Amino acid sequence: MCGFSGRFQTALTPKDQASIEEMGAVIRSRGPDDAKTVFDGAFGAAFRRLSIIDLEGGVQPFSIENGRYTGVFNGEIYNYPILQKELSDAGVRFETNSEIEVLLRLYQREGAGFVKRLRGMFAIAFYDREHETLLLARDRFGIKPLYYRKTDTGLTFTSEAKAFFADPDFGGFSVNEERLQQYFTFQYVPGTESLTDGVFEVPAASYLTAKPGMEPEITVYFDPMLVPSKQRTEDMSFAEKARRLREVLTESVKSHMLSDVPVGTFLSGGIDSAIITSLSSKLSPGIKAYTVAFGEKEYSEVSEANGIAEHLEIDHVNLIATAEDFRRAFERVVWHLDFPVADPSTVAIDLICERAAKDLKVVLSGEGSDELFGGYKVYDESRFSSKIYRLPGFLKRLLISIAAAMPEGARGKSLIERGVTPLSERYVGNAFIYKEEQKRAFLRCFDENRRFSDATRALYDAASDLSPMQKMQYVDLNTWLRGDILVKSDRLAMAHSLEIRVPFLDKEVFEVARTLKDKDKLSHHTTKYILRYAFADLVDEATVMRPKLGYPVPVRKWLRQDELYPFAREIFENSTADAYIDKEYCLKLLDEHKDGAADHYRRLWTLMVFITWYRLYVTDAETTRKRILSGDLR
Repeated sequence: MCGFSGRFQTALTPKDQASIEEMGAVIRSRGPDDAKTVFDGAFGAAFRRLSIIDLEGGVQPFSIENGRYTGVFNGEIYNYPILQKELSDAGVRFETNSEIEVLLRLYQREGAGFVKRLRGMFAIAFYDREHETLLLARDRFGIKPLYYRKTDTGLTFTSEAKAFFADPDFGGFSVNEERLQQYFTFQYVPGTESLTDGVFEVPAASYLTAKPGMEPEITVYFDPMLVPSKQRTEDMSFAEKARRLREVLTESVKSHMLSDVPVGTFLSGGIDSAIITSLSSKLSPGIKAYTVAFGEKEYSEVSEANGIAEHLEIDHVNLIATAEDFRRAFERVVWHLDFPVADPSTVAIDLICERAAKDLKVVLSGEGSDELFGGYKVYDESRFSSKIYRLPGFLKRLLISIAAAMPEGARGKSLIERGVTPLSERYVGNAFIYKEEQKRAFLRCFDENRRFSDATRALYDAASDLSPMQKMQYVDLNTWLRGDILVKSDRLAMAHSLEIRVPFLDKEVFEVARTLKDKDKLSHHTTKYILRYAFADLVDEATVMRPKLGYPVPVRKWLRQDELYPFAREIFENSTADAYIDKEYCLKLLDEHKDGAADHYRRLWTLMVFITWYRLYVTDAETTRKRILSGDLR
């Protein structure tokens, strides 16, 4: 696991070369083991390495064919030994045993389309000197990040957007008002356009090609649509699907453990991490597993995780964090995320990554299982809400009036509201923070002509023939997974020079998930039924049917107490984002929550994250630059 920054333009000046090196230094936590740069005419790149595979030979940037092809690569390719053998059998001679050389040789032979053959997670920047062509590419699910911005003469690219702080031609981070309005619905900015105009992500499952003086072209090579075709499923029994799922996930875990350094796992009390830990412990008996909790019984999975660890006979490490730990990590978390991601679990992830990094460089985690196998409760609820939506109009109008008369938070109110609303007008992923009319109360740049559904309209159009659950999964795979789940795991792990690998988000596992019908995933009064069924014998009985908790954090409780209330109040009172946010509204919302008049913790957290990001990246940008150079922001 590594990181890189670079430029592609007509010609690189000494000033450009210096800025490339400084951009690489900003993201040094992604690769503390080695640093190297290359400058080759129109292409320059700085690489930071975290040594995991081929510790001696995999130094990047790497070149072949007397420097015609040069590249940098961040990630892991789990089928690279197979690809290497295929090339060797075809007469290709290798100088190293590294993934980067295999990838460059494939690029040489097959062109940009070679990325479709890769099984793994990756961000790639390759330069072909002869054809003066830059290739930027990302993996199918967007596990590894890759940002870019266009310049007058080419492109600047980087693994983390914060590296642009060291780019002298960058005008600074700013706020696009339309995307800010979307942020307060999604708790992140969906899509490939960031909160700052001109800073883009290379889309997941895509590659970008650029030539001097020409507009870059983006090619999509994969669409994560979970549609079971008749050819895949008509003759396949449930038991056969479960057998195939177990077989392919077992093989995926084995591939993801490919490493020249020790590998551990993250372990919660749920089925996903239990399966990953169980499978990996068979390959590495006594493997280290890490669990985080906050000393609040109702927000802890420690006892459940302890039970799993005892059953598997592994080396289990519990981290019991405090409110002080939580406050200490908050600003660091916001900084490392690049752009606002208002998921309270980010702090828990940061703390457990900090602890695991003291022992290891690589951990396996369970991200992606819920999106592929139907793990969210809202998927199950879609069966009932869709029935409400099919009711005659007069009955729906009656239900609307009943729901309107019910107090906020009343049982059944939310289900009715969802049921009478078209799916595309209410479902944007696993979080829905503020409704449009609620944003009007505090967002100074609110525009009623902007709708949150604008961000997902194309996805619903593409999935128009699917079931409600399949539509929701498709939306989540393209928004929630890419914008929240994978961002927080990558940025916060790499903040501590730790690599997180996600065996569920595997090319072959996806192909099995694609064969499943809704009833395979939602059955017997539970979510992810086929996954639980397929691995029931590997984990203890209680774990098999345990509902999802994720990374539970006591933010709701602490915002009503001294643990976080004064902390949040100080953030709001000292806000420098007055051009966008009404701080009096924030303080009123905080006091309502503290007094128990309402539960606003998710809304408060979303405000806290944006205000802190705005201070670090916009208002106090010069101070932030100095802190970067001094090493204070790590």
